[in-house]
Amino acid sequence: LYGEARARITTCVGGMDAAKERRALSHGAHIVVGTPGRLRDHLERGALDLSAIRTVVLDEADEMLDMGFREDIESILADMPEDRQTILFSATMSKPIMSITKRFLNDPTLIKVVRNELTNQNIEQVYFEVKPQAKVEVMTRLIDMHHIKSLLVFCTTKRKVEEIVEDLQLRGYASEGIHGDLRQQQRSNVMSKFKAGVTTILVATDVAARGIDVSGLDGVINYDIPMDEEYYVHRIGRTGRAGMSGKAFSLVARDEKYRPKSIEGYTKANIEKRVIPSF
Repeated sequence: LYGEARARITTCVGGMDAAKERRALSHGAHIVVGTPGRLRDHLERGALDLSAIRTVVLDEADEMLDMGFREDIESILADMPEDRQTILFSATMSKPIMSITKRFLNDPTLIKVVRNELTNQNIEQVYFEVKPQAKVEVMTRLIDMHHIKSLLVFCTTKRKVEEIVEDLQLRGYASEGIHGDLRQQQRSNVMSKFKAGVTTILVATDVAARGIDVSGLDGVINYDIPMDEEYYVHRIGRTGRAGMSGKAFSLVARDEKYRPKSIEGYTKANIEKRVIPSF
């Protein structure tokens, strides 16, 4: 609330009704939240006026650049007043992001959040050396053995997401997938079912999982071990929240067995190697 007036917030997201968004924008908005592609579309149609913008926030900047939004982002920023405040949030400060800060920010301040331990002590971190063709079998054994009722599974590609979901569903597990090719309505439906407990296993790529707001997860499984240590931190941080305990299992192929030690060095946390549980 601003005094007695309620702030008007308009959401502009690809995959939703663009005409409805344009009508909302025509009535005026204090805050506009949107994806770069849809915002640029509204700008080109004359439905969005940025001349009065005072603050712009670019969230998950590293992921948006990875998803190919750089041209859209630069076009949107170029249409804004130069005397605005610009704030970028990013898990990593890569060269493309730094180049954007040099072009669009005036004498910016860089703020880093640093912790001695990057992962929650409430999370039990374990890894197993597994043959690629046996990963689904091992994963289902872990789910049954630990009575996991709410699980987030990470893999590297959308094709792998679909394959894992199909394998899990054939085995009788209530699972759904989420990746970058899903329309917003499909994504919303998948998330609604997962939050309601209708779906107990959510399989996702890293990019699609950014911004997912779920609580009470029993565990996280790294079906594919991430090459970037920061991705590991983001992944397992979805469990063990609010003082609760959580489990993080990583399925490591033989040629990746050096990766857990590398992650340990980065996170300063112990990742225990265990024997695959028997059937």
